[in-house]
Amino acid sequence: MARRIRFTQQVLNDLVAIKSREWVYDEQVPPLAIMVTAKGSKSFYVVKLVGGKKEEIRIGSYPQVSIPLARRMAAEILLRVVKGETVGTERRRLDRAAQITLQVAFDEYRQYLDRHRKPRTIYDYQSQWEKYLAAWATRPMKSIRRREVVALHQTIGDNHGHHQANRVVALLRAVINRAIREHELEMPNPGNAITFYREEARTRRLSQDELPAFFKAVFEEPNADIRDFVLLALFTGARKGNLLAMRWADVVLEPGLWIVPAASSKTSRQLNVVLSTAAVGILQARQATKSGEYVFPGREGRDNEHMVDPKFGWLRVCKRAGLKDLHIHDLRRSLASFQIDTGAPLEVIQKTLGHESKVTTEVYARLALEPVRESVERATSEMLKAVVVNVG
Repeated sequence: MARRIRFTQQVLNDLVAIKSREWVYDEQVPPLAIMVTAKGSKSFYVVKLVGGKKEEIRIGSYPQVSIPLARRMAAEILLRVVKGETVGTERRRLDRAAQITLQVAFDEYRQYLDRHRKPRTIYDYQSQWEKYLAAWATRPMKSIRRREVVALHQTIGDNHGHHQANRVVALLRAVINRAIREHELEMPNPGNAITFYREEARTRRLSQDELPAFFKAVFEEPNADIRDFVLLALFTGARKGNLLAMRWADVVLEPGLWIVPAASSKTSRQLNVVLSTAAVGILQARQATKSGEYVFPGREGRDNEHMVDPKFGWLRVCKRAGLKDLHIHDLRRSLASFQIDTGAPLEVIQKTLGHESKVTTEVYARLALEPVRESVERATSEMLKAVVVNVG
């Protein structure tokens, strides 16, 4: 007579086959069984009489398939068989689900990204995949447990920051959700119901007191590309990616305007960046000495590529200036802060930084560039006073 017990984690962990293999049935969902071999492997099955013949439909291995999931899948399989689905169809469906690895799911997700996301976004997702998720590439999606995702989230949070941890789990969740929809799988997403870290909005900016040391460190930087990049990042408030990909064809030195194409803009709309007198002076000097498509070209011999990342040069500047926890993106916030300090209205600052929202779209549409230019000029002049103080 078949042995029946109530499946619990402790009970299944302790199960040992008396013979070469043994079948044990669940009391809670009677057709659900676990087959235990003499070597200790354990697999869930749905066992049911169909047309007078005993059919065994394998669900998956334990503990890769948890008890709650096995019970849920068993109930769903039974319902489909009762409604007329053939056992062979059920087996093929389960085999297909078992063959979809996380790598397959990510590759399919990449195809979606290539059609719908910007290159920078794709680059970020690819980097997150390679650094944090590729270790699970060969695993079937259905074998990944929620507790593993929780552990991964905590590890990344401890070692690489809460923002990064949240982004990686969000990517994993999106990859699996898309595969579940595309392949019509019936499985829970292990990335769901993960409590994300609370992310505090970053408020770091250059203060008035920090400006003299900052400018001194920048002007002492031996690499002209780094020096000009940092100054333009501060004087334009542009995003790092846009500034790195800045093309001469998009720059109008008179009257001082940089047109960021919609394809490169985060908002997918053309962005008009006002260039202050100081920014125009930097660009004029670069134009006299640099050739090629990009304002910040890449290494020699790569005329069609721009500078990739000024990370190490930036770290040198911060070290010389004695500045801690200052990111390049904080220069963007610094320009906005100095605009506020010099009396610029919020609408002007939003226009400067290229921010848009449903509430302010109409304001942006009516706002001329001249108030923006005046505000950027005042903010830049205020910052440059520190240079005079420092020199004196």
